[in-house]
Amino acid sequence: MVDQHDADLQAAVDSTSVARDSDPDGEIDLVQYLRDQLAEREIETSDEAWLQRQVENIKADPNYMVDGEPDDYTPIRDR
Repeated sequence: MVDQHDADLQAAVDSTSVARDSDPDGEIDLVQYLRDQLAEREIETSDEAWLQRQVENIKADPNYMVDGEPDDYTPIRDR
């Protein structure tokens, strides 16, 4: 069974990938978009390297699957 938090991370990455696909001119700040998508799923992180890595992986592969969590991964609902 997929952990709900992992599913939430993947859903945020998937949404960011869709946003990238709908923005051919690259006007959307994908790191901020991903941060906002995580917040909508009650996930907070200040791990900028992880956010950047996810965006780079999305750019390289629109079907990118999350392979790790941010270093400070803490769902807001678990605080």
